[in-house]
Amino acid sequence: MRAVNKSLQQRRDAAHAGARLSPTAAALTLMTLLLVSFPFAGCATTQHVNHGNGAQFEVITEQAPDADAEVKSQVLEPTRATVERWAAIGDSEPFEIRMSVTGSAENERWTRSEPSTTRVFARTSTGDVILIEQTDASDGATTRFIPPLLLAPPLLRAGRECTGTSVVQTIRGDAVDNDGGRAQRTVKLASKDRIRTPLGEFNALRFDAVFTMKVPFASMRRETSTWVRPGDGPVAIRSVEKILVMGVVPRNRSETRVRLPATGFTP
Repeated sequence: MRAVNKSLQQRRDAAHAGARLSPTAAALTLMTLLLVSFPFAGCATTQHVNHGNGAQFEVITEQAPDADAEVKSQVLEPTRATVERWAAIGDSEPFEIRMSVTGSAENERWTRSEPSTTRVFARTSTGDVILIEQTDASDGATTRFIPPLLLAPPLLRAGRECTGTSVVQTIRGDAVDNDGGRAQRTVKLASKDRIRTPLGEFNALRFDAVFTMKVPFASMRRETSTWVRPGDGPVAIRSVEKILVMGVVPRNRSETRVRLPATGFTP
């Protein structure tokens, strides 16, 4: 990974301020940014795992959601000013996710910050949840979605998929890439599970999402499952991603992260 980062840095240093990124450099830039996992993969029953960082996760039972089940976007993407503690299974240290809220009830906007990335979301007057942009903490590169990428409709019903499509624009300083990259995300209510996490044992709804992005010379696919406890928001996330740059597979990655206790509202 260090070699990839060094190569990317050399390309960045060669760019002139204000110049447009070349298609190849833009592809590498965008894929580097998207190595950061979305807070959104296959879902076979999971064995109990417990690590020193407090991370544990087990799917005890799975069943199909009720045929008439429906979930509001506020359940899948709750809007509240919080500081949450999370941990990835296999990592040594937990990390914080901070959420701040701005705007009005008609045009609600919030920022979710974690060590690797910052994302800006909004909730429209009709209740849609949309992703406006995300910024990589390591180099400040920003991926902007035009129009903002739809993440959840006002009401998501069992048996139906929600799909959002956007054009992708990558920005680093004065360099802007407009070479026609496209992103698409689909999400559905997939299962009603009994799970065990550091927060205890309880029932949770599982939402499965597929995010794809294509730019010149590169593409990526991320499959994510998010377990949501109604009234409390996401409590566990599992993701699997594959990135192709110029026909090569520089990265296949999977991760499971869980929310830890001691999560609360910010003052």
